[in-house]
This record gives sequence, structure tokens and C-alpha cells, in this order.
Amino acid sequence: TEFLVDVLGVTDVGAYFPHTVTYHPSCHGLRLLRLGDRPRRLLEPVKGLELRELPGAEECCGFGGTFAVKNPDVSAAMGQDKVRNAVATRASVLCGADNSCLMHIGGIIRRQDEPLRALHIAEILSATEEEPHV
Repeated sequence: TEFLVDVLGVTDVGAYFPHTVTYHPSCHGLRLLRLGDRPRRLLEPVKGLELRELPGAEECCGFGGTFAVKNPDVSAAMGQDKVRNAVATRASVLCGADNSCLMHIGGIIRRQDEPLRALHIAEILSATEEEPHV
């Protein structure tokens, strides 16, 4: 997202994604990469997309590299909180830019059989009316 927005100056990639979406900013993206609002700036112009604010968005999902292995119960509880907040938005998709977060959150979504999908932001930005593929 940083490359697209800051280097190329692109915020509208011409994507089409007719779904409600909530965005999870990863700890790595927030604190180390300092992505700020770049992902949101790329999502907002997507045709058909309705972006909903994720309560507790800046809270960790609980994956955190080895944290999930060393503290599985705490990790699971944190992930369940994140999923509960995402479901409360009534979005059909939770997206993010960190595959490890999405793997963790997506696993919880599947185990809890929630009406939500976890997708990488690139999957949304690459969708078009001609090739929705998502």
C-alpha cells in the first residue's frame, strides 16, 4: 500500500468489489511500517465497496509471530475479540495487509462458522467487474 500511494501516487486502481468490508490494520503495519491511512485510501475509491469501521481496530489480533505459539490461549482470546468486533460491523469481509493476521483471524472465523471472510487487500484491489474472482 505504501508503494502504491507514496511512490506511484495511486489511490484508485479501478477495482470493483460489491461487498461490505471492515479493515484490520496489523500491529506490524501500524507500529513498524507506519502505514497509517494508506490502505484505507486505496479501499475508499473501490466501486461497490462499503467500508465499515472496525471497533478496536488498532488492537492486536493475537497472532504476533511466536506469541500465538507461546501463549495459545491468550492468542485465541484476542483473535476471538477481533472476530466478534468484525462480525458486529455486519461486514461480509474483513480485509488486511498482513497474511499472518489473516490466517489467524480466518481460522477463527471458520471454526466459529461466522458469516465473514478474511481477504488480503490485494485480493480486493485486483477484483474488477469483468473478473471478480473473489
